[in-house]
Amino acid sequence: MDDGARAARLDTMAGVSQTLQLQTRGGVTILTLNRPEVRNAVDAEMRTALRETLRQVAQDHSIRSLVLTGAGTAFCSGGDVRGMQERQAQEPSAAEAGWRRQHDLHRILSSLHFLDRPTVAAVNGPAFGLGLDLALCCDFIFASERATFSAGFVHRGLIPDGGGMFFLPRRIGLARAKDLIFSGRTVAADEAVAMGLADHVFAADALLDETTAYCDQLAQLSRPAQALAKDILNRTFELSLDEINALGAQAQAICYTTPEHQAAVEAFLNRRRG
Repeated sequence: MDDGARAARLDTMAGVSQTLQLQTRGGVTILTLNRPEVRNAVDAEMRTALRETLRQVAQDHSIRSLVLTGAGTAFCSGGDVRGMQERQAQEPSAAEAGWRRQHDLHRILSSLHFLDRPTVAAVNGPAFGLGLDLALCCDFIFASERATFSAGFVHRGLIPDGGGMFFLPRRIGLARAKDLIFSGRTVAADEAVAMGLADHVFAADALLDETTAYCDQLAQLSRPAQALAKDILNRTFELSLDEINALGAQAQAICYTTPEHQAAVEAFLNRRRG
């Protein structure tokens, strides 16, 4: 797909809602949460737009990687608190309606986590509550020096509901995860990197350039190998060694048949002959 066609495709995706923006840099697609007036809080419209946009991204194989970031000075401040209040007043059965919303949210976040190509959260400011959960669903978290992180659900009388209780202990260990979830305290970018919550910290004006440069490097390598490896790595804490080895054997058999592997072998042998 050429750049013009790709831009048209992204414009179509972006038409789902004004709460999201899409742009492309080569094979990298940048998905921007676009409610800066409320620090990109996730409301019902944005949730619907995320579901549809991620579905379309998954189907567009010209997209080699996805970067998730926020408009303005925040990454994502979490769920929309005003919407929570309105639902309490309007819904006769808050528990049942909440249960249905949670299942819908989990499907959206799973589609991000299991997307079969690299994903990076470019955290340009606060990533609080559901915003932190969104970042944790990505393969990597790159932070601006202005980024802050908080699993602050406890301040609303809630618990992490977007996968945070699954992903956070796997990133930083159980005791640190309990600390962040029980206290709801805010972590600055440097501390986030030190504890393993974020992978890199960059100057604010360099964050997107550094993130897309990293994604461009990944795009030069075998997409099938990356996709198959990601699928297995996403399960590695839940399966036994024998099960991981069995999945690896199947994936390697597929890799042997790919043009990327065959071209790499031929290039290596040609260098040896030279």
